[in-house]
Amino acid sequence: MLNLTANLSMLWPEFLIAALAFAVLTIDFFLPLKRKVILAVVALVGLVAVICFSIAFLGSREAMSIYQGIVLVDQFSLFFKIVFLILGVLIILSSWEFVNRYIAHPGEYYGIVLFSILGMMFMASSAELLTAYIGLELLSFSLYILVSHRQEDPKSNEAGTKYILLGAFASALFLYGVSMVYGVVVEQGITAPTTFTGIHSYVNTQMLTTGTMPISFMVGVALILA
Repeated sequence: MLNLTANLSMLWPEFLIAALAFAVLTIDFFLPLKRKVILAVVALVGLVAVICFSIAFLGSREAMSIYQGIVLVDQFSLFFKIVFLILGVLIILSSWEFVNRYIAHPGEYYGIVLFSILGMMFMASSAELLTAYIGLELLSFSLYILVSHRQEDPKSNEAGTKYILLGAFASALFLYGVSMVYGVVVEQGITAPTTFTGIHSYVNTQMLTTGTMPISFMVGVALILA
């Protein structure tokens, strides 16, 4: 019987970011308006703490896969996780004055920023197309809300509507591309046709046997990249 919780501790940075996002949203309920600035401090301190924890906890560990290879935690993914966490710190610092001046409920803003960072971190660890898509959608939905957050601003509403429509179209293209890649790769008997390892194995086999790639596979990859 498969142990799906094996090595689950390798995702502690993601769990901590999710907990931090919910904590910011919860604290926002109980703070009076004049003390909302504390939320930015909580988010910043939490991000710095997660950065330090990630480096200490994962910095010296060997590469490990989770859930039968759909999530991979290695030094490459750790590097990008740290980059995204630092990016979150810079975003909160640069938007501090704007949030205090124009946004009545800053807890929502900081919480959504943290969820967008969570999506980026899952994308960095994904070793499979659909897992990467889930992380991308978490990031995208967070950005949809951030773009249209100022409901009283017509430009914000227009930008949010256009972004959602464009994102929905891009998601459809991505999933159609994944289905085409899956259909081509699974015909070769590869057990994990949407993992990057399975796709790499298919490409090597195809190039050694025929020297060319099927048009349907190339179209699927083009749709994913689009």
